Amino acid sequence: MMTVAQEIKEFTYTPNGVKIEVLSTHDDGEYMMVRSITTGKVFFAHKNQVAEEVKEAEPEPKGAKQRRGRQIVKPEVPAFNRVNINSAPPQLLTQVLKGVGIKTATEIKELQQALPGERFTKLDQLRAIKSVNWDEVLENADVYVE
Repeated sequence: MMTVAQEIKEFTYTPNGVKIEVLSTHDDGEYMMVRSITTGKVFFAHKNQVAEEVKEAEPEPKGAKQRRGRQIVKPEVPAFNRVNINSAPPQLLTQVLKGVGIKTATEIKELQQALPGERFTKLDQLRAIKSVNWDEVLENADVYVE
């Protein structure tokens, strides 16, 4: 039996990195009505603000190997369940951002409280914390600002 790989289209609103679904297109495809997958907010986006990724559906993972001793398991965050960095507690940030411990996550929240409106507006604002290689961390991170 031969299995056919399925393609999955994912859309991202590029100004803040939030995953969206396209509801409709307007003005000959120039604008799109979209919905944030995480918050459910509906808004309009220009076609230049929407990035489309086509991914192949991943096969079912095999069972985990049994190991002796204490295991620390960080849950994987699915793409459709991304985390808003403004509302996430430090403990959740340690699970979502690879290489970020509780001390750095606490620094992130302290930096957030020092910002106007106590909110991040861009992920680039995290670069003020120098102890982390943000290019590597944000490459596959499942966080966004909204």
